[in-house]
Amino acid sequence: MPATQPSPLERELELFQRSKEELLKHHEGSFVLIKDDALIGAFTTEAEAYQAGIERFGNVPFLIKLATREEEVASLPALVLGLLDANP
Repeated sequence: MPATQPSPLERELELFQRSKEELLKHHEGSFVLIKDDALIGAFTTEAEAYQAGIERFGNVPFLIKLATREEEVASLPALVLGLLDANP
């Protein structure tokens, strides 16, 4: 059975991980924009990175990730997501 190719997002995340130490040296605390196999730039805000991605590539998927040593974990309670109902 042939191996499945990683999705574009998976490849972009892999590039981020491989380049993380270098990104942290030069862009820690910035939002990096990655498309395919290239670092496009580093931006002060997520909105700036998004705008640059839209202007350069159009409305297609690309990765924007905060260059930080600690991975931020998002936590959304099930009630907020509508997975649980508080009313009997």
